Amino acid sequence: MRKNRIFYFIGIFPFLFIVGILTLFISKSISSDLFFSFFYGLIFPSFNFFLGIISIRLGFEKSDNIFLIIVFGGLIMRLFLMLILIVIAVKFLFVTLYSFIFTTFIFYFYYLIVEIFILIQKKNLIIKNQ
Repeated sequence: MRKNRIFYFIGIFPFLFIVGILTLFISKSISSDLFFSFFYGLIFPSFNFFLGIISIRLGFEKSDNIFLIIVFGGLIMRLFLMLILIVIAVKFLFVTLYSFIFTTFIFYFYYLIVEIFILIQKKNLIIKNQ
């Protein structure tokens, strides 16, 4: 039951965002440049989030030092990956700069909060089992 709440918490905001921008795009309320700016602004942090979940899963059963190396090393690598993706999107993709950057940072911070929430849940689960 608790795991279902976590998946609900992770998925509801991005799902509502996708439905909202698709609805606006289909009804021709926003241009295709703005639509793709919002879309890429969601996809890049989502990819970053899934890489973060993989690094948490890889490092969680390891010792404390190995866990910190995997999670913080992965965090630095993911940060550089986000920088590269943002530069590529701004230079080569036709995105509206302000909406793309704003959407990217909103979802980046949202997913960071979700990652922290997942780490706290895993830590509490381990403490309960000991």
